Amino acid sequence: MVWLKQKSVIAFLIFVVSLCFLAYVYQRTGDQSEEAEAQFVTGKHRNGAKSEQTRAEYVTGKPYVYDDEVDFRVIVITYNRDQSLMKLLRTIDELELDGDTAALEIWIDVNKEGLFHNKTVSEARSFRWKKGPTRVHIQTSHAGIYGQWIDTWRPRDRDSKELALILEDDISLSKYAYRWIKAVHRTYGSYPDFAGSSLTSDEQKSHDGSFRVLHRPKNETVFMYKCIGTWGFSPRTSMWADFQDWYHEHSTKKDFHPYVPKIVTTEWYKSFEASGKADSMWEQWFIYYAYKEKLFTVYNNLKTVNGDDKSCLCINRREVGLHVGSKGREDYCSLLDTWKDEFVSFPDRITRLDWNGDAVEKY
Repeated sequence: MVWLKQKSVIAFLIFVVSLCFLAYVYQRTGDQSEEAEAQFVTGKHRNGAKSEQTRAEYVTGKPYVYDDEVDFRVIVITYNRDQSLMKLLRTIDELELDGDTAALEIWIDVNKEGLFHNKTVSEARSFRWKKGPTRVHIQTSHAGIYGQWIDTWRPRDRDSKELALILEDDISLSKYAYRWIKAVHRTYGSYPDFAGSSLTSDEQKSHDGSFRVLHRPKNETVFMYKCIGTWGFSPRTSMWADFQDWYHEHSTKKDFHPYVPKIVTTEWYKSFEASGKADSMWEQWFIYYAYKEKLFTVYNNLKTVNGDDKSCLCINRREVGLHVGSKGREDYCSLLDTWKDEFVSFPDRITRLDWNGDAVEKY
């Protein structure tokens, strides 16, 4: 009987130890799951989380038309750089809108498995813009840099007065960026060769391969250049709709290549094609379209006008990303923080620059 009692006690102890072990394993599994949820992609895209606005029928790959119309729409495109995103949003919060209506649209891409970066989504949803509504959109499937750039804003009609500014998340803005953009569109919006305006400021270089600094005299506050500047681009409304239609038609043609002769971006694009990474350079398609349509982009010349490195309408922080393997410099220029009306005293006869930076009469 004593032996049986001892056996029962041993069995009971084994049972208790087993329960404790299972509880420990369960807890560790939960901990590991929580750790996994803190990694790169943590959430499967679900219905109802597509967009925090009324148009839930959005489908990746189709240009998006918003229900409302405002004077100024800021389009922020991001993927997994939550800290960089917040740096950008803080500068957007300080924009001077001069009484105009505005909306902020934050577009977050998912990876090829349909997963999103949880921290980026969380940070985006926590932000509330002081100047207008903030809406967070999560792509329904992987859009890539092409879809994020090309399809996240389409004007309601060709005559829409709404201005849009498309920004990647590694940009920081001067609070006077919109004031300058609005003046550019007001002055040159009716010019048939006007593609849009770029906030690119800290590096303005030619694309003929020489990489000459684009330069105009001190008395010229702006100039036109053949190549788009993607560091803060505000497209002309009707042109952007036409480009979207053209792109979606030609991108399905396997034998079509957007090569522009004698410029370095074409060589970059060809190298991306050879390595299977052509889907990382959307701007080559716009460069080709502008070449075909003979269009120019307007840039500011404020660093020369002011004779300093404190006059940038935006800076690129050169964060690690699609084309940057390690953190780059962001101190080439400081953001413009003092305004003078002469900054938007634009000439009717604006100087147009060729690929090499030389002035030309026309494309």
